[in-house]
Formats: sequence, C-alpha cells, structure tokens
Amino acid sequence: MRMKLVARDALLDRMIRKDFSNRRLAKYAECAPGTIDNLLNGRTQAVNKPRTAELICEALDVPLDVFFVPEISNNERQSTARRKVPA
Repeated sequence: MRMKLVARDALLDRMIRKDFSNRRLAKYAECAPGTIDNLLNGRTQAVNKPRTAELICEALDVPLDVFFVPEISNNERQSTARRKVPA
C-alpha cells in the first residue's frame, strides 16, 4: 500500500528544525535520496513502502498520520463503491 504525503511543508519544516538533510533522512528511512527530493519538490506525492513513511516519521519524532495517510487506489475506490448498500 502506498502512503501519501499530506503535509509537505510541515515535513520540510520539521527536517530543518531537526537538522536533517535530504540525504540524512533518506539514509535513516532506507530509501534513495531521490525519494526524499521528489517528495519535497512535489514530483511525487507518495512512497511505495509504508515502512519508508514510518521511518521518515520516526526520524523526525512525529506520528505517522501527521505527514502520511494510506493512498486509496482507483481499484479500491471502485470496490468500496460497489459494496455500499443503497439507502
């Protein structure tokens, strides 16, 4: 399940406050530095591995749901819509 970044500005602010560079955060989060670069520059809005999101938040001492939420795919949306019972 992909995890969508919902607070890019807050992530950047927290990185500055905790003195984390993109590379340092990437190393802690066990991901490529480009992953952090892309999140911060808005080129991507989600990470593929939930563990990456967890490690980013752990490094910055914030709860996971401050920066990330599970991303619902189109297939999951359609499946959920079909399961709803009409009123």
